[in-house]
Amino acid sequence: VNQWTMQLAAEHPQLRVNSCSPGYILTDLTAGMGATKRPEESNCHVAPLYLLFGDVPHPETNKGRYYGSDAVRSPIDVYRGPGDPPYEGD
Repeated sequence: VNQWTMQLAAEHPQLRVNSCSPGYILTDLTAGMGATKRPEESNCHVAPLYLLFGDVPHPETNKGRYYGSDAVRSPIDVYRGPGDPPYEGD
């Protein structure tokens, strides 16, 4: 998904294309693996709403990026937990 996001952003520079995580929520897929919050109890709506309607810094260059469940830019290759500082790399 992250690679596809970067490709779409590069192919369509007139659009703002980013991806985000809904967070680790309890679903059929995560049952028994430590997730405790059901979707209606989580903040899984924060990142998508931020990307759709929020004031993403530098929208002209912040395309093809990944945002964590707390709507903070995150690296695609290592974990950045909610509340950790934002990723500042390219």
